[in-house]
Amino acid sequence: MDLKIIDQKKIVFQSNIVSIIVPGIDGYFQILENHTSFISLLKSGFLECSLKNSKSKKKIQIDSGILQVYKNNVLILL
Repeated sequence: MDLKIIDQKKIVFQSNIVSIIVPGIDGYFQILENHTSFISLLKSGFLECSLKNSKSKKKIQIDSGILQVYKNNVLILL
């Protein structure tokens, strides 16, 4: 699954991931491969990504954003 996190000026993070946990408006939720397509608002909190090519995790703090899932592509606009 491909992840791209973009702010107003640049690509903040881009990687191939296994899963991501995000702070939704109603609480944290997880996205795995082959997840159904949808759009969600994000609130302040941490994104936690499990990277595909290593067993490490990446944590990124955000203030708010919009998340889109479509055909194993996750796009987050900050």
